[in-house]
Amino acid sequence: MTLSMGGSACMAEQQTGDEPQELRTSLRHALPRGVSASIRLSTGRTVYVTVGDVSRTGACVVRRGSLEVTTDEEVLLDISDYEKHQSLSLPARVQWVNTRSYNTLVGLAFSDGPLLPGTMLDQYFDQTLQMRGGFEG
Repeated sequence: MTLSMGGSACMAEQQTGDEPQELRTSLRHALPRGVSASIRLSTGRTVYVTVGDVSRTGACVVRRGSLEVTTDEEVLLDISDYEKHQSLSLPARVQWVNTRSYNTLVGLAFSDGPLLPGTMLDQYFDQTLQMRGGFEG
């Protein structure tokens, strides 16, 4: 089940079947535009990315242009909401890498397992579900 808010490249990527379907069993959520993200690569280099969608088990990030990252590479996903003065760093493993037009899409699985309630992302998961319920009800 995919929840799309305006449709992201990552959610579209799921529908094309370009990566293993079992990696996309969790409900995906979009983050507000004001939330920024970067990934720290195993080389130590930090690159800014856009979070296409996120779930409790992983995320899909988009980098405009190329990105030197490989499958199974360990990275650190940093997500910040400057408006709310909150940030979160999540160790992750690269599951897949695809290039689309001028973008590099990267599927990440959180290394420490599913996110438990109590992170700054809860507010976005809850908000997305509330919006979804509003459309159905």
